[in-house]
Amino acid sequence: MARRGRPRDPNAKRRQTTVAGRLPTADHGTIQTQLRRAEAVGASVLLIEEGRVVADIDPALSRSQLAVLLARGLIGRRRFDAGERYQELAWAAYGRPFARAVDIGRPRGDRPGSAAQETLEADDRRRSGARKALARADAHLGALGTETLQAVKRVCQFDQPAAVTTLPLLASGLDALATWWGLGGVRPRTGP
Repeated sequence: MARRGRPRDPNAKRRQTTVAGRLPTADHGTIQTQLRRAEAVGASVLLIEEGRVVADIDPALSRSQLAVLLARGLIGRRRFDAGERYQELAWAAYGRPFARAVDIGRPRGDRPGSAAQETLEADDRRRSGARKALARADAHLGALGTETLQAVKRVCQFDQPAAVTTLPLLASGLDALATWWGLGGVRPRTGP
């Protein structure tokens, strides 16, 4: 008995209808961009194959100034974790200091009335909680001095490069935050 319907095309494209077929392939940028990223983290380029730079240090660590400091060995993993946590708090409270294509393309305020209002109220509550947590962290850093607070804010919150003269201040601020939050195997202190 013959099958009903149109005969199957053996050359038909089928992957676009599956989740795996819709996922974009990783875009690592041009060779020049990858070489600049490798230079930023202080990596030695081993070889270039199939449009991808292979280096001894992952060039993806050039994603933030904090990660560049980690890749160059100027801060340790414990300080990096504390800086990333501070960065997450600051960005949750006030947003990122630079625009991303994902944020620009996201529609805002075009939902039906009640859904848009609920979303705005939930966003306000989330930002309010993050601002309170960031204010506590800033008060803890402020006890070390305003220079230390500004060094941590510059690198972590605003993603600006650290000056050589401010590296000791940044290190002491990140150490204080790591100890306060109990990161890296150190017992957290009691209180907020």
